[in-house]
Amino acid sequence: MSNSKKKKTDKEKKALTAITVITVVVGIPLFVLFLSRYFTKNTGISTDTPVIQSPIATYQQTEIPAETVAPTQTVMPTETAAVQTPEPVPSSSINLNEIEIRNMTSLKIYLESILKSEQGKHGLSLYNTVTEEYIGINDTELFVAASSTKVPMVMYVYSAVEKGQLSFDDTVVYTESDYEVGTGIIIKGEFGDVYTIGELAEYAIIHSDNCAINMLIRTCNEWYMVNYMNKLGAKVDYIKKRWKTCPYDLTLYYKELLRLVEENPEHYQKLMDDLCSNKVGYWMSSKSVLPEDLQIAMKTGINTILPTYNEATIVFTKHPYILSYCSTDIVIEESTELHKKISKVIYDFMENGYAVGELKWK
Repeated sequence: MSNSKKKKTDKEKKALTAITVITVVVGIPLFVLFLSRYFTKNTGISTDTPVIQSPIATYQQTEIPAETVAPTQTVMPTETAAVQTPEPVPSSSINLNEIEIRNMTSLKIYLESILKSEQGKHGLSLYNTVTEEYIGINDTELFVAASSTKVPMVMYVYSAVEKGQLSFDDTVVYTESDYEVGTGIIIKGEFGDVYTIGELAEYAIIHSDNCAINMLIRTCNEWYMVNYMNKLGAKVDYIKKRWKTCPYDLTLYYKELLRLVEENPEHYQKLMDDLCSNKVGYWMSSKSVLPEDLQIAMKTGINTILPTYNEATIVFTKHPYILSYCSTDIVIEESTELHKKISKVIYDFMENGYAVGELKWK
């Protein structure tokens, strides 16, 4: 065979091979597609790959609420759900100007906040006689005593009578040296009038009689009275600090009086009763905002020149407590209103174990 014929034959073979390959590659898929459509149309049987259900829960699976979820609680949407989350709205029940008081710690936070927000100097001492819990805020700072120290001075008189050093029937003559302006009964009388020790002790407490306490001081010697106060554990020496006191000391004196009444009620109950009968400065005091039928032993100390407002009380509630409050460099009317507010919150907490205090931001 010649070379030219051989080359021609090879080309024809290659062309035939190419045509065959193209026919197989293109034709078979077309044939399969035709069969698939034919069977789907006529028999309803799909040739797609079936989906196998996995035993592992997917995100589309319904969630079972936990036991701690309330029946009405909304279950959070799954990750695949397109949910528009609304903007958070502040709760109307939250009041940043109030504090819930459920224990002595939160009570102290409230008291510190309210006292710091006021002008002037304020101090406070609170003692729960049942649990013996104590709160002190500026409780050893110096404050003008005014009439608040009449209580321990009269306690000394009772102590001297108990020891036989004095008698309630002993008499004292009212002199010019005893005169002092202010509240009382004796100032309305005449120099030379005669009073018993028992009357003077009663007037000094019930009427906050300045002349009466001066007559007792002259009779007993002020140094003896102050030494009695110091022996009880007073932080402030009344004379050396120029007639000053502090909330801690006022509470200390009342705590001792409670002990004395319990130990010797026949002798000391009269003093406690006089304190409960005291209504001097009633509308300025915490008595005016507490229940009328509540037994409250109270003594105030007011100095309008400096100015000063002090008040020490024993409140005989379910959990009897002693509250002593002192203030100076203040507006007296504002200080008394502040103390009323504080006293009402403390009473509610002591009586009910819960109170709401209104905060005052500076």
